[in-house]
Amino acid sequence: MSVLEIPAKEAAPYVRFDEENGTLQIKGKSYDDDVVMLFNMLRTKLKAFGSKNPEKLDVNIYLKYFNTSSSKCLFDLLTDLKDLEDNGVQLSIIWNFVEGDEEMGEEIEDFRDSLDMEIEIKALRDDLG
Repeated sequence: MSVLEIPAKEAAPYVRFDEENGTLQIKGKSYDDDVVMLFNMLRTKLKAFGSKNPEKLDVNIYLKYFNTSSSKCLFDLLTDLKDLEDNGVQLSIIWNFVEGDEEMGEEIEDFRDSLDMEIEIKALRDDLG
């Protein structure tokens, strides 16, 4: 088992996927032109992880901002996570957003409702700067 860790950039999120502990963290901003490549790499790792019949995966997302292409990538990622859950993986998703950013909160709710997934949505103080 391995750890995929991608440092944050100004326009790309920090990603840490720890297969052994069954944790995935995505944090920061996501509007870089190369973000599709980042999410495709993560999705490939998730599919390989799923083939090992893991018991659980805890996902924590805190994005302060994401653009339209990132939104599509996130939807695809959530679809992959739902597939893991459908195949018996105990999935826990917490998606945090900046308190007061109602538009972001609604977008996360739209993801949850579109995919009929359990996603705990939390408004947090802005600590990403």
